[in-house]
Amino acid sequence: MPQLHPSYRPDIDGLRAIAVLLVVVHHAFPQILPSGFIGVDLFFVISGFLISTIIFQHLENGTFSFSDFYVRRIKRIFPALILVLLVCLVYGWFSLLPADYKQLGKHTLAGAAFVSNFAFWYESGYFDGDSKLKPLLHLWSLGIEEQYYIFWPLIAWLAWKRKINLLNLCIVLFAISFVANLVIIRSNTVSAFFSPASRFWELLIGSILAYVKLHPLVTKEERYTNLSAWLGLGLLVIGLVFIHPERRFPGFWALLPTISAYLIISAGPNAWLNRVVLSNRLLVWVGLISFPLYLWHWPLLVFAKQSATQQPDVQILLLMIAISIALAWLTYQLIERPIRFGKLGGSRKALFLSVMMITIGYFGLNIYKREGLSFRIPPALQKIATFSNDYANNSNYECLVQNSDKDIQNARPCYQNLGNKNKSILLWGDSYAWAIYAGINKVALPNANVYLMAKTGCPPLLEVERTAVNHCKPQNARVIEAIKTEKYDQVVLVARWDHWTYQSDKYMLSISATVDYLKNIGVRQIYIMGPPPEWHPGLQDVLVSHALRDKLTHRLANRLSEGVTVSSALDLQLSQLAQEKGISYISLLNILCDKSGCLTRVGDEPEDLIGYDDGHLSRKGGEYVAKQLPPDFFKFHQP
Repeated sequence: MPQLHPSYRPDIDGLRAIAVLLVVVHHAFPQILPSGFIGVDLFFVISGFLISTIIFQHLENGTFSFSDFYVRRIKRIFPALILVLLVCLVYGWFSLLPADYKQLGKHTLAGAAFVSNFAFWYESGYFDGDSKLKPLLHLWSLGIEEQYYIFWPLIAWLAWKRKINLLNLCIVLFAISFVANLVIIRSNTVSAFFSPASRFWELLIGSILAYVKLHPLVTKEERYTNLSAWLGLGLLVIGLVFIHPERRFPGFWALLPTISAYLIISAGPNAWLNRVVLSNRLLVWVGLISFPLYLWHWPLLVFAKQSATQQPDVQILLLMIAISIALAWLTYQLIERPIRFGKLGGSRKALFLSVMMITIGYFGLNIYKREGLSFRIPPALQKIATFSNDYANNSNYECLVQNSDKDIQNARPCYQNLGNKNKSILLWGDSYAWAIYAGINKVALPNANVYLMAKTGCPPLLEVERTAVNHCKPQNARVIEAIKTEKYDQVVLVARWDHWTYQSDKYMLSISATVDYLKNIGVRQIYIMGPPPEWHPGLQDVLVSHALRDKLTHRLANRLSEGVTVSSALDLQLSQLAQEKGISYISLLNILCDKSGCLTRVGDEPEDLIGYDDGHLSRKGGEYVAKQLPPDFFKFHQP
């Protein structure tokens, strides 16, 4: 069968290079290029354009074959992906603890099945763990592309058979997907980000362009092609300036990079920008290795972060990027090119690669089902290492309002005053308030009733710029109304304060104003609870990793000074503010830490750990803290 391909355009490889470099720099240095993630949107348009050009050409020439199409896709995608997945599993065997290896197994299975976007979508809960430490997180975009490759050829073929105009089809499907994007993002930004329904429109922009390029109505003059290319570049620059991770994305914002890609590609290879800039040898070379570079860079950055006790320095990150480029070039030369263009029959290659991918997926499933192959570590540590805290089973989980565009009210039993003679205490804050609630509530009885109003990511402050972004203002307004109505005897402000103090002076002023307001509405006792120690990447990992270095006994330490960060300066700052305001301050650092380190556990069982992740206290941790609180915390203050 004759093979029809789009005429090779080096400028498209140059655009690929820009896309992948934006993503790589964003992942390595997000503070320098916070908008670099829009490189993925450039990839979507490029992929839609190239794939649709091939499909439309074959359909119009009567040579379209599903088997031929998917054989070529398999030879293009599978080789590098199989290699990266296999290397990640081998690295994980030697370096990851069972819980992390179990998660890697799950993500390997999802990556091999091209459903990573669904896997990360479904596990995007607040307590699922830091997404920045998931080595295969970047495969979500590959999942969306592959899902498009599965459905779009079938839809286009059926439309062609029924003599439906393909351009009209592309436009209708684009409109449906784009509207779905706008509707979904209003209620759930995570769903809009990962769902193919709200992402396919970006690839369909490329499909529309493919049809337009194959059926040009007029021949553009050179000045118009140059204008198109420069306008596209301008939109990309605007996107890089104004798009950032806190925007609702994709939404309308994704039009900037996608229309940019459309205009640049549509300008053609003879436009000055495309001919001189995008077609230069260096950018074309990066574009040729862009796919393996995309696959390699993120796992290497994540593994560097996992192996470091703190954020890797610039030199380490630059080294990881350099290694990624070297591995990408080797993968392209030794794996991709021989398999794609070698003499061995395409069908046999595709069959072999498919068996390999299924095998890799089975390895991932096996690792996941067998709890991360916990036999790799000593038996004495397996129980702690494999323990999985199910936050959803926490008795007060329904009291925690999830942070989303859709504002959900607290369940009333969480904050409704019972009206008896006990002291009434309200914990107001973010998920740190929720985490400590269970332990404080247990110790409080029978002297006090403890209530909770908490929303993830929302500090207990009346007016902060950050709260507008995180949809916190409605929650905090509801808290104030409850305080006025229920007339609690005591209010405790609890938050991940170090997360909110990147504008320290402003937040200290906001805390001060919040305390003044609570006094004015009649709250008799006000406490501020300071920041707890934070473990990197999490207490379980730190504790087990330390024990593994004790080759003889594998002893689990009761206190550790490594892998933990204490915000001493912030603790002092909050303490001084409380003293100035004449209110009480609780220093969790004084309770949990001393010169020998910070407390890790209060017993020998997994449930006895002070916490499970980087900073949220466990029930036992909250109970331990509650027992160290001053007597007047739970009883009416006697002047």
